[in-house]
Order: sequence, then C-alpha cells, then structure tokens
Amino acid sequence: MLEGLVASMVSQTLGWPELRWVTRDPSSGTADVQMVIRLGYGPGGHPSPRRPVNEVPDVVPGAVRPQ
Repeated sequence: MLEGLVASMVSQTLGWPELRWVTRDPSSGTADVQMVIRLGYGPGGHPSPRRPVNEVPDVVPGAVRPQ
C-alpha cells in the first residue's frame, strides 16, 4: 500500500566522513553516496515556500554581477 507514503531527501549527514563510509555500496569501491532518500509513513508535511515566477531573476549570458 503506497497511500500516505512520504519521501524526504537528506544530504547534511553525509558531510561526516564516518557516515559516508557506512552508507557506501561495498561493491562500488570508493564511490561516495551523494543523497539519502528516506521513505516512510507519517504525518504530511508542509510544501516549501516558492517565489512567484515573475520574481525569479533571468540569467543573462555574459552579464557581470554587481559587486
């Protein structure tokens, strides 16, 4: 049953070398895990706030960022 299943992505704990070692795949050699996905059942969370599209700045190639 997948109803109510939630996922969250975690990367902060992977900044600790001892946790990176524990989470790596032993068959892959020295490759580090980049992200851990937690799956489980629990209360629903709130969506992350987002800016309206018209407030997001455009990227202009070759533009110089003000200092």
